[in-house]
Amino acid sequence: MAVDPNIQPVAPPAFEREGEEVSLQEYLGTLLAARWLILGVTAAALMAGLLFVKFATPIFGSDVLVQVEEKKSAIAGLEGLSDMFPGESPADTEIEILRSRSVVGAVVEQLHLDVEARPRYLPLVGAGLARGYNGREPAKPVIGLGRFAWGGERIHLDRLSVAPDLEGARLTLLAGAAGAFDLLGPDGGLILRGQVGKPAFSLVPGQAELFVSELRARPGTEFRLVKRSAQEVVAGLQTGLVITEKGKKTGIIQVQLAGPDASQLVKTLDALADAYVRQNVERKSAEAEKTLAFIEGQLPQVQARLERAEQALETYKSKHQTLDLGLEAKAVLDEEVALEKSISELQVQSAEMEQRFAEGHPAVGAMRKKLQELESQKAALDARFKGMPDTELESVRLMRDAKVAQELYVLLLNKAQEYRVAKNGTVGNVRVLDRAILPLAPVSPEPGKTLGLSLVAGLALGVAAAFVQRAFHHGVEDPELLEAATGLSVFASIPHSPVQEQMVRAGNRGEPLDVLAHRDPGDLAVESLRSLRTAVQFALMDAPARVIALGGPGPGIGKTFVAGNLAHVLAEAGDRVLLVDADLRNGSLHRVHNVERGPGLSEVIAGTAKLEDVVHREVAPRVDLLTQGAIPPNASALLVSPRFKDLLARLSKEYDAVVLDTPPILAVTDAAIVGRLAAVTLLVLRAGEHPMREVTAAIKRFVQGGVQPTGLVFNDVVRLGKGYGYGYGYHYQYEYKKKAG
Repeated sequence: MAVDPNIQPVAPPAFEREGEEVSLQEYLGTLLAARWLILGVTAAALMAGLLFVKFATPIFGSDVLVQVEEKKSAIAGLEGLSDMFPGESPADTEIEILRSRSVVGAVVEQLHLDVEARPRYLPLVGAGLARGYNGREPAKPVIGLGRFAWGGERIHLDRLSVAPDLEGARLTLLAGAAGAFDLLGPDGGLILRGQVGKPAFSLVPGQAELFVSELRARPGTEFRLVKRSAQEVVAGLQTGLVITEKGKKTGIIQVQLAGPDASQLVKTLDALADAYVRQNVERKSAEAEKTLAFIEGQLPQVQARLERAEQALETYKSKHQTLDLGLEAKAVLDEEVALEKSISELQVQSAEMEQRFAEGHPAVGAMRKKLQELESQKAALDARFKGMPDTELESVRLMRDAKVAQELYVLLLNKAQEYRVAKNGTVGNVRVLDRAILPLAPVSPEPGKTLGLSLVAGLALGVAAAFVQRAFHHGVEDPELLEAATGLSVFASIPHSPVQEQMVRAGNRGEPLDVLAHRDPGDLAVESLRSLRTAVQFALMDAPARVIALGGPGPGIGKTFVAGNLAHVLAEAGDRVLLVDADLRNGSLHRVHNVERGPGLSEVIAGTAKLEDVVHREVAPRVDLLTQGAIPPNASALLVSPRFKDLLARLSKEYDAVVLDTPPILAVTDAAIVGRLAAVTLLVLRAGEHPMREVTAAIKRFVQGGVQPTGLVFNDVVRLGKGYGYGYGYHYQYEYKKKAG
C-alpha cells in the first residue's frame, strides 16, 4: 500500500502485561524452542562421559584386615587395674602405628616405591589405546610416532639411584636393540648406556646408577623414569591410606588403598601388613629383652649372696654341731622365708613395671604399697625373733638367710629362662585376618554411574544453556508485544510444522521439494495460513490491484514458505493465483516447485522474453509460477523501471491474486520498491528471532521507501499446549482431528 514517503513511523510506548507472571507453559516453550540445543549439549556430555570411561586411567582398590587383640597385664595380681582406667579401643593406637613413617617407610624401601618407571604414551588417548591391546609382542607404532608406547611394553627396575640435583627430575630411558638402552637427562643429554640384567653407571661418576632387570619394547620406545624423594613418597602413601576400625571397639582394622596399578596395590598392602606385624612382634620382644637384661644383671649379686649365706650356715654348723630349732622358731622361720620370697618377687615385678610405666603411674603406686605392707609384716616377725635365746636366734637368722637367698636365686633363674623363651618366641597381639586380593574390576571410572551423571549433567547444562540463550537473545516471542510496539496487526501466527521441517531436511539432501499445503493440507500450519488468507482477502476487497507482497527483515525467516503456501490456499478457495519470485538476487521458489530458475521475471522486465513463454502453468491446481530468471547485475534498476509496473498491472487483471516473494528489506531496498505497487504488504517475522529494534527498523525502512506495511505474519511459532495454543501470545488455533473412515 503506497503512502507519503515523508511519514515516519511512531512507535508507541513499551507495552508490558501487568500483574502477569511467567507461566509454566512459557518455560516449556523455551525448552521446546531450544530442544536441539539441549539435545546437542546432552549428546556432547554423553560423548565426553564415554571418552572418559574409555581413556581415563582406571583406579583399582583393595584392602587388608588386621585384628588387634586386647593387651593382658603381664604382672600377676594387676589384671583388674585396666578396668579401673577405661580408655580408647586398642585399635586407636594401632591405627596411628600403621600410618607411622617407620612402618610406611619400610614398605617404600622394600618395594622401591620411590622409583617410578612407565612407558611414554601419546597424550590424552595413548594410555587408553595401550590398555586395549592384547598382543604378545609390543604393538606396532603409528607412522611417525615410534617413540610412544602403543601396548605390550613393560619395564622393571631393581635399582635407581641419582645425584641430588636429579632427584624428582623426569629422565628418559630409550630402548635399543638386543636389550640395550640409553638413559637421557631432563635436557636430553646422555647420562649412561646400559644392558638389561647388568648394572649401569653414569658417564659422570656419581651422577646415576641403574639396574634394569626386564625391558620389553620396540627399539626407539621411550620410558619415563623418576627417582622421587623417599619422604615425599611416604607422605603420599600416608595420605592415600584409609585406615578405619570396623565396628566399635572390635579391634578389627581395615586398611584400604586405591591406585592405577592393581598388582602393585596388592604388594603394597601385603607389605604394609607384614611390616606392621613384624614391628609389633619386635616391640614385644624388646620389652622381654629389657626385663631379661635386668634379671641377668641381678643374678651374680644374688648368687654371691647365696654363697655367703650357705658358707656362714656351714661354719655355724661346724662350730656348734647342731641346729635344733623349736616349733615356734621353725614356724616363724618358714613365715619369714615366705615373706622374703614374696618381697623379692614384688621387687622384680616393680623393677619391670618401672621400665614400662612412668613414675606417677597408678600401677607403680599400687606395687609400692604392696611392698610396704610386706615390709611391715617382716618387721613384725623380726620383733618376734628378738625374744628368742641368742643361740637359737643366730641359727634361725643363718637358716633364714640361706633359704631366702636360695629361693630368690631360683626365682631369678626361672624368670630369666621365661624371658629368654619370650624373647625368642614372642607372638604379637596383632594378626592379619585377610590379605589383599587382586581386584577384578576398577572402582573408578564406573561406566554406568559415569554415563548416568553425564546424562544428568548434559540435560542440566542444556536447560541452563537454553535459558541463558533466551536471556541474551531478545527476540520477540509475543504477538501482543509486536502489536503494541508497532501499531500493526498480527494477521496470523503460523505454528512450527514438523512435516515442513522434514521436507527441508530432505531438500538439503537433494531430494525433490514440495509445498506444505499440497503435501499435508490438514497440517496446523496450513490451517493458520487459511486464516491469513481470510485476512488478506478482506484487505483486498476495495483494493484497485490484487497484488500481495511479502517481505521480511532478513533471510531465513520462512518468507518463501509463507508466500508459496499462501498462493496455494488462495487457489484452494477458487482464486486463480500467480506466484512471482521477485527476489531477483536469491530466489528459491523454483526449487520448491521443482522447475528451472530461468528464464523468468528478470527476462520479462528486461524485454528479452515474453510473459506467456516463461510462466509455468498449473504448478498446482489454479496456481501459475513466474520464477526469478537469471540473476541480473542491476536488480533494483529492473524493479523500479516502468516495465515492472506495467507488468504488475497486466498480471492483476489476468489473475485473481498475484503473490510476490521479495528480498529482505534490511539487506536491499527491493522489497520497498515492490511494496509501492502492491495492495497488501505483509512483514513476515520468525517467532523469537528478531529483537524489537530490528522489527521497528524494518518497518521504518518500508515507510522510508513509501510503503506502509498492512500487517505482520508471525511464523514458526513453537506449539506449547495440546489441542491449541502457540507461542507466548493469545492467538489461539484449534486442531481438528480427522474422523476415521
